[in-house]
Amino acid sequence: MPSMPKDKADTPVDLDAVVEDLAALRRDLAALLGQMKDGAVRGANAAAEDAIGRLGEQADRLYDDVAASGGRAARLIGRQVEERPVAALLIAFGLGFALSKLLSR
Repeated sequence: MPSMPKDKADTPVDLDAVVEDLAALRRDLAALLGQMKDGAVRGANAAAEDAIGRLGEQADRLYDDVAASGGRAARLIGRQVEERPVAALLIAFGLGFALSKLLSR
């Protein structure tokens, strides 16, 4: 007697294989999510380091600009004091007096 092909409805479902496949799928999905999380953290860290580097460079430029401006202002004030010492002395006295009155309150 020739064997007849089994119909899909007649094939037994291997429940253990389905459970194992679902467990493997769950492990693979957990690993994938872990890798995505690690990649996102690494990307965020790299972006933060880049931003900190840019801020540091801008702070250095700003410091250099302020230092240069302060040096120019000091030279200008020194020149004014040399040219008009009495006026500079009176201005310094007036500012000191005004500040002492403000701070004594």
